[in-house]
Amino acid sequence: MLQDLLDIMIKDPQTVARALELLIVARHLERAADHLTNVCERVVYMVTGEMRELNV
Repeated sequence: MLQDLLDIMIKDPQTVARALELLIVARHLERAADHLTNVCERVVYMVTGEMRELNV
């Protein structure tokens, strides 16, 4: 995604602000997904007593 947005920004400098906002949103979504994975791993542990890594 980063490379695609960089290519777009190079071709059209007017898209820089919007592309940077998209990068920030993507970073926050990835971080939220990491947190959700951690919550799910803890729920699996609470239910089964088995420690499983879900993000493989």
